[in-house]
Amino acid sequence: MLSVQAQRHHHVKTRLLHIIIIWCLSVQESVQQENENSFDQGLLGLDLSKSQPNTLQLYSRASSKNIRIMGRTIDANGSVWDEDARLIIRSDSLDGRITIQGEHTGYFLCINKKGLVVGRKKIKREGSVSCVFTETIRNTYTELRLVQKTEMYLGFNKDGQAIPAHRTRPGVKSVQFLKRPLPEDNPADDTSMSSANSYSFYELIRQLATNVDATRNEDTAS
Repeated sequence: MLSVQAQRHHHVKTRLLHIIIIWCLSVQESVQQENENSFDQGLLGLDLSKSQPNTLQLYSRASSKNIRIMGRTIDANGSVWDEDARLIIRSDSLDGRITIQGEHTGYFLCINKKGLVVGRKKIKREGSVSCVFTETIRNTYTELRLVQKTEMYLGFNKDGQAIPAHRTRPGVKSVQFLKRPLPEDNPADDTSMSSANSYSFYELIRQLATNVDATRNEDTAS
């Protein structure tokens, strides 16, 4: 049979153990809540109405094609003339935060808390999806890192499929992009010539060749 003093010691240890367990659970819940809410913080102080939109294309170094936002689905398989590859970039001049929106669909490029790249119609201040990135330049290439989860980057593989953000790392092809002007803003680029313009060009060459042949025939006949 335990003595009175031993019983007191046992009671104190039991209460202390209960306090430690409650404190650990409280800390765990606090950390979990912080992780869930961390995706909300990127919008604090970000006023998109005052930002200057810039419409362009983002060329993926990994897939050799452009990012396109097709509603909720996003990949890096867009051609130069793909309407879903026309992106609106809005930046916050104060700290370099940017958002990426599809001009055609109106959806924003976002990453959820599982690291999956998704499209969202609206940017919400509360939720488990982050749509705000920080732009950094590395060896002339643009890398896009989440504001809230600095270890997560936007990335695509060689097939143009999005890579889960928690598997990305800086300085590799999969997370590197080039900003490119829209094809109509870059007429000097022969590779950006539309099929209609190409047809007109070759039609002109054909007509010139026909005229030259007709002239030669007339000279021969005379």
